[in-house]
Amino acid sequence: MKKTARVWIGTLALAATLASGVASAAEAQWQPVDKGEARTDISTFERGVDGSDVKAFRGVTEVQAPIVSVMAVMADASACEQWLYQCKAMELRDNHRAYFRFKGIWPAKDRDALVQTKVTQDKSSKAVTLASHAVEGEPEHEDVVRVAALRDQFVLTPLDDGWTRIEFQTFIDPGGNVTGIANTISKNAPKETLQGLRKLATAAPYKDATLDDAMVRYDSVKEMDFPQSHQR
Repeated sequence: MKKTARVWIGTLALAATLASGVASAAEAQWQPVDKGEARTDISTFERGVDGSDVKAFRGVTEVQAPIVSVMAVMADASACEQWLYQCKAMELRDNHRAYFRFKGIWPAKDRDALVQTKVTQDKSSKAVTLASHAVEGEPEHEDVVRVAALRDQFVLTPLDDGWTRIEFQTFIDPGGNVTGIANTISKNAPKETLQGLRKLATAAPYKDATLDDAMVRYDSVKEMDFPQSHQR
C-alpha cells in the first residue's frame, strides 16, 4: 500500500473518531461565541475536539421559509458560492455524494473533499438531519489540497406557519500547518453559512421551491412527511 493511501486511511479513521466525539459529547461542552436575541438572529458556539487542535463550531437560527425551500438551496450546486462559507464550487456526483472545492486563505492553497450525505427524518418532530462526512473516491486534483477531515450536520426542524429552525454543526481540518487560520475561518462558518442560507431560502426562486427541487440532490425526501405549511 502506498504511503499516501495509508495516510488517507488513517486520516479517515481519525475523522470518524473526531466526528463521533462531536456528535456524542454533552451539549454543556459547547461554549457560546455570539448570542442572538431576536428569532432570526444567529447564535454561535464552539468547543474543542479530542485529538485535534481544530475546534468544532455550531450555529442556530430560525428562518421564515419552509423546509423544502431550505433544502432546495442546499440541493442547487450552482448556489454553493452564495451561502456555504468559503465554497468555491460544488459538483454533484450522485444523490448522496458531492465534490466540494473550498477557497484557500493566502498563502494556503484551495482545499477539496468528496462529501457523502445521509438524510434522515425524525417521525415525531419531522426534523430532517443531513449528516455529511468526507469519503474516498475522488481523484486528486492539481493545485488543491485534500482536507484532512470534514464533518458537517444540518438539522432542519419545521415550525408553525412555515418557519424552519436550522442548526448547523461543522468540523473541518484543512490539513497542513494552518491550524490557527483554520480556527479563525471555522469560527465564521456558522454565522455566514446560516446568513447566506436564510437570504436565498426567502428569495426567488427558492421561496416557491417544491419537493422536486430538493430531490435533485436528496432523493430520499420523497418518502418524508412534512406539515401542511411546509408542503409545496
